[in-house]
Amino acid sequence: MNHVKQITPITIRDIDFTVSRQIEQCPQTMMLRELVMNAVEAAAKAPSERRLVEIKGKAVPECGDARKLTIWNTGPGMSSSELDHICDLAASLGEDMALEGDFGMGAKVASLPSNTLGMRYRSCHNRVVSQVVLGKREGVYGKIWIPVDDSFEEVVDVTDQVRDEAEYRLDEDWTEVVLYGDQADQDTVADPYDGDPKQDCQWITTYLYHRFYGLPDGVEQCAFVLQVASRGS
Repeated sequence: MNHVKQITPITIRDIDFTVSRQIEQCPQTMMLRELVMNAVEAAAKAPSERRLVEIKGKAVPECGDARKLTIWNTGPGMSSSELDHICDLAASLGEDMALEGDFGMGAKVASLPSNTLGMRYRSCHNRVVSQVVLGKREGVYGKIWIPVDDSFEEVVDVTDQVRDEAEYRLDEDWTEVVLYGDQADQDTVADPYDGDPKQDCQWITTYLYHRFYGLPDGVEQCAFVLQVASRGS
């Protein structure tokens, strides 16, 4: 008996609306948990002598002097093509529709509503650092175009910039995410949700102590998180 097709698949006509709806239905207070969980899982795959997760505040040129919450780990880095691939909502490196890894679906969905200005991801692999910024423009979530010479690119090579900044090594893999929030002058360490809801100055420490009772073998969560979280707004 010949097979006869008996159904027409339902399609999505307004993909931008569907993506926005899926992202904005996620509770925004899951943001830190998802990002730190991904960083810890990634760091557990690093060489045993250097499994680190740092949670800190830093200023970035795009946002002036405002502190931006930053999560960094020494897990396996990504090439520019891998970084580009995992920006899709339903993709994470090596396992589609997964929540694991630096760019797990959960981290993107939970973080984007509170970081419409941007989430800057940098990843170092084979001494090359690639960068992508996810955010929201004109009601659409996606990769923010970055000016390069006379054109724009979605994923850029920032190896020289990272070398000049001298904050991280280039002889090891790592991944960093910086949360810009919704405003350039927003302190996302003290005020991650732009006032809705408000957080006290110890919110990072309190949240992590209640969510992470232990770390995988050999993974070190740097004490700097306590210093950053204890600073006032």
